[in-house]
Amino acid sequence: KGGQVLSALPARARRAALFACAHLSSRTPALGKDPLFALAPMPPTGKKVLYLDVDDTLYSNSWATAELLTKSIATYCEEHLGITYEKSVDLYKQHGTCLKGLEVEQIPHDRDHFLETVHKVPLNFGRDDRLRAMLEAIDKERVHIRVFTASVASHAMRCLQRLGVDDILVTPDRPIIDVRAVEYESKHAAASFERARAIVASGDPHADPQDCTLVDDNWTNIRAAKAAGWRTVVVGSVNRYGVHVSQLAEADHAIETVHDLATVLPGFFDPALLVGLQPLPSVANASPGRAASASAALSGTAADAGNDSR
Repeated sequence: KGGQVLSALPARARRAALFACAHLSSRTPALGKDPLFALAPMPPTGKKVLYLDVDDTLYSNSWATAELLTKSIATYCEEHLGITYEKSVDLYKQHGTCLKGLEVEQIPHDRDHFLETVHKVPLNFGRDDRLRAMLEAIDKERVHIRVFTASVASHAMRCLQRLGVDDILVTPDRPIIDVRAVEYESKHAAASFERARAIVASGDPHADPQDCTLVDDNWTNIRAAKAAGWRTVVVGSVNRYGVHVSQLAEADHAIETVHDLATVLPGFFDPALLVGLQPLPSVANASPGRAASASAALSGTAADAGNDSR
């Protein structure tokens, strides 16, 4: 009967009816039994959201930049705030960033002067065409990519420009999510992840803020993201302190470098654009469980390995 009514409608009205049927059938399963509704395609699901850290994630230089930043922060704390190197390091370890520690412990400081000053360090890495090719292969129709850093946008942008990927990762409608954007919370805090999620949800109506993945080298950040319900990918077989990644239970996937992202999140990539990319196998350095997951993804035997809901 529904089909007879539909065929009697003018072409424009018929198209409108089909659209309405698709809209309703996705929300009312019982309606989908009517042949009328079977004619209309189901609407696409929202985009996955991929959050990328910058320092020691998008580039790897044996933590050389991290050491420079640590020294820069310590020098600032000594010269401007009168606190020792040991105290500045302790603030970082306890609170996720030295700045957050200054805030929590109510140590007087100029927030913006601190942030812009300590991040003015030389960058001893260069353009990475392999990274660019990997990022270009991500399916932008299905994935919303966002830079998410605990530093300031100015430092992150300098790094992205140095790597030659700023035009891919940063656009007017996809600005960097930095410490200011998450109201000065560190990535050790659940609040930073909720704010990062809200920022994307408010800026891209096609993104699914419940389907979030963090790619990061920092283990505490990975643990916090996992606790927030995000999918997690840790970069590096060992952390800055030499501990093997097999000890990080909160990482859903482990890769040696970010170039290998497609081996663990194949569902995020356009297969046609992956042709020619040669990711370096890093599964030998991961825990047995993650190694099996990555191997299955590469061989195509994993069931939608890049689309799990963890």
